[in-house]
Amino acid sequence: MEHRPPNSGPASGQQRMSQSAHGGPPAGMPPGLGYDPARDRVEEAKRQEKEMPNRIDLPPEAYIFDGKKPIFAARPTYNEKDKPINIRVNQYRVEQANAVKVYQYAVSLIPEPTKSIVYKKCWASSAVQKELERQPKIWLYDGRSLAWSICNQLAPVKIDIDLDVEQGKPSRPGHPNQFVMLIRQTSSIYLDSLLSYLRGKSGWDTHILECMNFFDHALRQKPSQSMTAIRRNFYHPQAPKRDLDGTICAAKGIYAAFRLSESIRSGGSGLSINVDVANTTFWKDQTLDKLVMNLINISSDKWNVRTALEAAELLRPVQWHLNNKVNEPTQSDAFKVLRRLHKLRFKVSHRGKSDNGKTYTIARFAWHQKYMFEGAHAKNYTFVVRKTGETRTVYDHYMKQYDVPLQFPRYPVIETTRDGAFPIEVCHILPWQRYNFKLNGSQTSDMIKFAVTRPAERAKNIAENVKRLGWDSDEYLREFGIRVSSEMSKVQARLLKPPVVSYKNGNANPGTSGRWDLRQKVFYTNNKGRELRSWGIAVVDNCVDLPVIQNFARVFMKTYKDHGGLVEKPPHLTCFPRGKDLGDAYFDAYNSTKNANGGEDPVMMFWVLPNKNSFTYYRLKKSGECRFGMVSQMLNAAHVTKAQPQYCSNVSMKVNAKLGGTTCRVPAETGGPSAPAFFNQPTMIIGLDVSHGSTNMKGELEPSMAAMSISWDKDAARYSAFCQTNGYRQEIVNPARMTSMFDGALRKWCETLNCKVPSHVFYFRDGVSEGQFTQVMDYEVSELKKIFERRCGRVPKFTVIVATKRHHIRFFPEGNSGDRNGNPLPGTLVEREVTHPFHYDFYLCSHSAIQGTARPVHYHIIHDEIKMPTSLLQKMIYQQCYQYARSTTPVSLHPAVYYAHLAGDRARAHENVESDRKDPEQIKKALSNWTAKKSSGSTTHPTESLPLLPFGAKEAVDKNKNFTPYTMWYI
Repeated sequence: MEHRPPNSGPASGQQRMSQSAHGGPPAGMPPGLGYDPARDRVEEAKRQEKEMPNRIDLPPEAYIFDGKKPIFAARPTYNEKDKPINIRVNQYRVEQANAVKVYQYAVSLIPEPTKSIVYKKCWASSAVQKELERQPKIWLYDGRSLAWSICNQLAPVKIDIDLDVEQGKPSRPGHPNQFVMLIRQTSSIYLDSLLSYLRGKSGWDTHILECMNFFDHALRQKPSQSMTAIRRNFYHPQAPKRDLDGTICAAKGIYAAFRLSESIRSGGSGLSINVDVANTTFWKDQTLDKLVMNLINISSDKWNVRTALEAAELLRPVQWHLNNKVNEPTQSDAFKVLRRLHKLRFKVSHRGKSDNGKTYTIARFAWHQKYMFEGAHAKNYTFVVRKTGETRTVYDHYMKQYDVPLQFPRYPVIETTRDGAFPIEVCHILPWQRYNFKLNGSQTSDMIKFAVTRPAERAKNIAENVKRLGWDSDEYLREFGIRVSSEMSKVQARLLKPPVVSYKNGNANPGTSGRWDLRQKVFYTNNKGRELRSWGIAVVDNCVDLPVIQNFARVFMKTYKDHGGLVEKPPHLTCFPRGKDLGDAYFDAYNSTKNANGGEDPVMMFWVLPNKNSFTYYRLKKSGECRFGMVSQMLNAAHVTKAQPQYCSNVSMKVNAKLGGTTCRVPAETGGPSAPAFFNQPTMIIGLDVSHGSTNMKGELEPSMAAMSISWDKDAARYSAFCQTNGYRQEIVNPARMTSMFDGALRKWCETLNCKVPSHVFYFRDGVSEGQFTQVMDYEVSELKKIFERRCGRVPKFTVIVATKRHHIRFFPEGNSGDRNGNPLPGTLVEREVTHPFHYDFYLCSHSAIQGTARPVHYHIIHDEIKMPTSLLQKMIYQQCYQYARSTTPVSLHPAVYYAHLAGDRARAHENVESDRKDPEQIKKALSNWTAKKSSGSTTHPTESLPLLPFGAKEAVDKNKNFTPYTMWYI
């Protein structure tokens, strides 16, 4: 039985919070697509503005709506220069797709239902199925508004449906459960239009879109009937699972996606299916009271509840700290954690309800200030019983109606989307509900252990997934003449030549191993001008003894000097007791180091941390960079105690980079020892990454962070980085933010390299989908060119490259073309079979995977004015991965993008948050300047984000704050 609370019971809209509400784009910026145009263009205009789930991969031109014709770079040539090798890729060719004529139908309901699930119920109803059985052919249905069949049904079909009768209930005239379904033919699907596009003979149009959408649904229809389908992933009931922490579990599923491919140039149809293993986290199905307790315990180290009474106490309202004059309750931090459970579906199980098949959705946990500091729980939350009109508390109702004494009456009451209210102990969370939040450290570690598989095992799992998909016995594929190969595609790849890595005193030759030794190597350039003369090591919480830190300082100085570092004096040592405020500790350590060195301001501070606590790390980084404008190096107490030379070498690489040095470089094969390997003209490499803030446990959304890295030498071996907030959930960088990051950096770049303007700019962009390629060109690259025009009077040539790792393509080498673990060797390049039919893209595996199956990076050149030869561009991208400043292995992603990603994460320490929270007046002032966009039933997040704090406050000296922003402070 549902319990409908009175109007005064539920929390008001301004008192509810949502995990996903965020503002729109800044003025002048395009909105993110967020939907699949394949389902948009083929329907009436009334549905063109509605958001659709992104279900199929579309080429960039499919996202152009304003009529202009984008010009994306076409593949100039293939790499015919490097060594050919044979590999398999986890993509399966569509061997046959008969040119049968398929008719597409629009499906609509009258009246329009408020929930999409009603469409599926109506389609599955006996009334509709009986009508469809009149036709001798199979029907496909997308679950909403499209259907396909070989049947040529010209006349529209109207079908009356009564869902109450379908469910065995008495019909209620005029009730919303009565619908009329209208099925009418809208178009025909011709495969020829898709093949013409794949061969490059025709441009993109709606016919191609209709073909792709049809193929996607034809391939998904059968698996969706026996497995749980979440976008492109399928999970069968017996899928392997692992409990991570009592709150969530990890499960292995099947990833299967229809793709267009380059295979049409080698005799294939140009249509393929990418199949892989999907590792996903889900909420653990259990009673909600257990889930609540587990969720509280993992949300903060300060909470360790063992009983429901302790949990209920933490969930009670607390005094609002901004108003201490009167009693004003507000939600506790633990209660805010429960926002993560909003929208979860559950069933009710208790005496008298156990056989009820209804499912409910959590709208919110009841909260209202009228309940004061008790909160809305089962013993004070009242509602009116429909049948009798009696007002009861939830607790009394369960006693009278079901003879069920609630065990945890002090827990908050759940309010559902059906306006019902339930105590949490009778609610059981349904399985297969995805956990959409960022994993904490422990969850991430366990998830990696669960997900990691060696190539041979992964290939075996993929083959098993293909069998489970059952293409050979799929009646839908057979109906439409589609046949898919059951064997992985074989590809002739190329193995790029690994570079020699140059140091000041010689070269290292990694070969195909992907690693080399740093011993007896002298850094290519050292910290000249930033010598370690005034510097200090501070110990947090007295986590190591003085003799230990003295020994570490001695070993580190020797190691750094051996690598060419300039160390003129030993560090000043400071130890701080447990409980010392970190901001005060930094101030004291800085000044004591300065005084110990005759008043000379420190150039760098080292900090020994007792553990990997992120708050301590970021708090000290914030003090060093935003207060004193200086670089710092964090050390782990366990490693400091051991003081092993290898650890000191690793620290030396970071320290040298932060102090302006260069670890190594890739030399030119000809032209002298100092000649640049790839650039004969002044060249700038820019990497840009936008990371999106997650919703923290209190329901607060962190802003998006734009990070730009810029190469700072002729070898592109040293990079500076500039960061700024970029609104909330905004992927394309705001022009104003782009100017704030790049304008001053360009001026400094020209001064440092004694160059009026670079001749060439390589712009590496991370993390954008095909639908955002045009926006990258129109807004980001366009703004960069405007800045060049204003600052330099001339615009250099641009080549724009999108790099992404968010894909499911994997390489499985054959014969001796892999490493000892079965992974591809560093330098393995694939530009056939899995690439775009005619766009300029390739997959490159530039690293040696330590564990699991290596993931190649997909590079897509969307704009190319520089016209570097294909093999040379691929060589440049690959070999520059060996110049990564803090390792002796090549990285998997081009360093420009890798550094931008690191800088974006580190810049979280520069958010203007802590100081604002300490000052209530600052909070009110900031909030008054924010605009908000409302979402259904929730409070809002601001649309504009506060800018980051700059490097160096009043405590900073010029020699530090003018140096730090242009060095590798983030490494």
